[in-house]
Amino acid sequence: MRTLLYARIVRYTTLAPRRDGLLVLLLAALTLPLNAAITAAAGLEMHFDEAQYWEWSQQLDWGYYSKGPLIAWLIAAGEALFGHGEWQTRLFGWVAHAITIVLVFHFARQVWQSRRAAWWAALLFATTPLYFVLSLVMTTDNLMLLFWTWALWASYRALILNKEKAWYECGAAIGLGALTKLSIGLLPFIVGLLVLGQKRWWHHLRSPHLWLSLALMLALMSPMLIWNFNNDWVMLRHDSAHIASDGRSLSSLAIFVAGQFVVLSVIIALVATWALAKKAPHEGARYLKAITLGLMLFFLWKASGGKIQINWAAATYVSLLVLLAGVTIDMSKRLRTVLVTGVSFSLLFTVALLFPRSFGFDGLQDPFKKNKYWRAPLASLASQLPPADFILTDTYHLAAELAYYWPEPLPVYITGSSHRRYNQHDLWPGIERETGKSALYIIARPGVHPSLNSAFQRCELKATLPVKAWDGQVVRTLKGYYCENYQHIDWPQPSRY
Repeated sequence: MRTLLYARIVRYTTLAPRRDGLLVLLLAALTLPLNAAITAAAGLEMHFDEAQYWEWSQQLDWGYYSKGPLIAWLIAAGEALFGHGEWQTRLFGWVAHAITIVLVFHFARQVWQSRRAAWWAALLFATTPLYFVLSLVMTTDNLMLLFWTWALWASYRALILNKEKAWYECGAAIGLGALTKLSIGLLPFIVGLLVLGQKRWWHHLRSPHLWLSLALMLALMSPMLIWNFNNDWVMLRHDSAHIASDGRSLSSLAIFVAGQFVVLSVIIALVATWALAKKAPHEGARYLKAITLGLMLFFLWKASGGKIQINWAAATYVSLLVLLAGVTIDMSKRLRTVLVTGVSFSLLFTVALLFPRSFGFDGLQDPFKKNKYWRAPLASLASQLPPADFILTDTYHLAAELAYYWPEPLPVYITGSSHRRYNQHDLWPGIERETGKSALYIIARPGVHPSLNSAFQRCELKATLPVKAWDGQVVRTLKGYYCENYQHIDWPQPSRY
């Protein structure tokens, strides 16, 4: 009997990793139809960033004003395979998130040698409000998080497990990640500092695998770098403007910290902070802690110098959640209760964000109102306006929505202004091509551009459309002008990147 029982235990422990791998792959795959169902039920239409990336996908290139080319390529692939539509635009963003869940699972299992830790890491990643919401839309963050997690895991294997060939994976992941978002460069920067600061890792500096992996990284990035060289390094200029500081500010720092606790979910953030403060039980945990602290220090410094977007620090929490998963191995009943409560609160908070109407919030309090009420209102506005040759508007936000949702495909241009920053439209062939043609000038704020009457023979307001939320409150008002006989003028140039 003992022999039989022992054989069953050995067989279970041998097959468990394989079963777990298949199960986490299946559960990750199920997030794709789940995301489609949630976005449809929540009425999440294109955010202007998603619509902007779709615009890029209509003119494929090796680089764009603010981001690398991969997101545009993937959107183009999704629509080439399945046609035009919101889920097709978002498909590969959903796929990237699903793969990242799988990577987090296997990463945590290797770090902690624990099935429990692996499952908790995957669960925490999948339910954290920041990652959950990002997973629903097509954003460079989803793609970058995938390559960040892969690169982080590869660097762990290279340094902690001394598997030097893992550097090739790290170089490939960072090179591909740079094609989505240049902020992935923070990872090799911090890893490089750690290597230089630890004498036991200096032998990697003599390894051909490390230097060849850097060559691989540069090779993958090279088409984008060449594109930037040919376009006045516009992407680097844009990103350097993000790094620049406007002076130290305690209020912006406090807002950033509070926001991170919210998007991580307060309970999980508190437990993760506690796990970060605990003594690391082994070298792998110390490595994750060092990566996390290095990133946190950078973003705290950046936040103290001015307002930053709430998602910019998203990559920081991959290593933090894998580190947190380690405390679940021998967790007490009390800690289990806290974590289960934290995950439940995370899901409840995310549901409240996505379905505010069910929780008593009004239309103007909806945090995703910018993602809603575009398709039908623009179709209605189009029906009230005469035919024209092109569309003109004042911001890239509205230009993107117009390009994506306007019933008839028309060229969309943005007016020049010394008060706005550059955008991708400033790099494409301009409105000078439309001389002598008629336009629809569409805006969503009071007042028309001061140069409008100089550029057209005549402009006349044809339609005003208040766009209302479910409770009748107006979330935006669209105005459509019909303008005749465009005569090209020297529009004011943007003042910043």
